[in-house]
Amino acid sequence: MKDKFDGFAVNLYLDKEGDWLAHFVEMAEVSAFADTPEQALNELAIAWEGVKESYRKHREEVPVAPYKKT
Repeated sequence: MKDKFDGFAVNLYLDKEGDWLAHFVEMAEVSAFADTPEQALNELAIAWEGVKESYRKHREEVPVAPYKKT
């Protein structure tokens, strides 16, 4: 099974407004929100693909999860 978050830890919680927020623990700026936990995780996966594409487009190295750096 492919890890759609490439090993990054994900924090998922219900905020005060009743929305589900998902973000990477190591990169809190990569985040998404939705009405359900599943939707928030799906939106985070889409956001992560966009972030990786942006890094590639600018010929920058895509971040690697801390445990994968060794």
